[in-house]
Parts: sequence; C-alpha cells; structure tokens
Amino acid sequence: MENVCVLFDFWRVNSSTSLVLTCAAVFLLGYLYELARASVRGWEKSLAPSGTVVSASSSTPLVGPTATRNVIRWKRALFYGLLVAYSYSLMLIFMTYNGFLILAVIGGAVAGHYAYSSDEWGSVRGANCH
Repeated sequence: MENVCVLFDFWRVNSSTSLVLTCAAVFLLGYLYELARASVRGWEKSLAPSGTVVSASSSTPLVGPTATRNVIRWKRALFYGLLVAYSYSLMLIFMTYNGFLILAVIGGAVAGHYAYSSDEWGSVRGANCH
C-alpha cells in the first residue's frame, strides 16, 4: 500500500485497514457536504417572504430592517465561505489521484444528494467545486 497523505500530514493511508477506514470517512464527508448544502439552502428559503419562489439566480431582496438584513448577509457570507472551504477540502482529497478515494468522494456526494436533494428541477448544479 502506498503512503498517501489525505489533507493533513497525520492522516495517512499506509495499510489496507487505513484505506478502508479512510474511504468510509471520505464517503461520510461527501455525504455530509450535501447535508450542509441542503441545510443552508433550506435556511435561505426560510428567510424569503412567504409565497416567494427562491432559486439560485433569484434576486429576491431580504425583508426586514437594515440591521437585520446586514446580519443575515454576514451569516450567508459566512456559510458560503465555510461551504467553499469544505468543497475545496473534498477537491484536495480527489486530487490525491487515489481511485478508491475518488470513488468514495463521488459515492458520498451521490448518496448525500439523493438523500437531501429537493424535488425542484433547478436544484441540480454543475460539477464545480462550489
């Protein structure tokens, strides 16, 4: 077994057992990423005025006082940054070019998307990092 470093120097794959455990952890990371995306999407939808259809390209303004809108914009920006960091971490795992880890990332993303995606047609996005 090759000595593959996964994200951090202390996370190394150097045996069959560590490969299986790492694949399980990476699958879970991909799955949880989709849960995080769905949770943020649901939170954002809860902020929209009732009866408003919110999509990724929607420019629906947030309602409420300016101070509240600013707090919400900061929270949205923070969640966006966290999701970008999370997705880049998955990309770095993918870039180890280890076939098992690549399949674990894809498998976790597919399972998570199946579990947490909505029935809206516009909820499918391209294969970008964020």
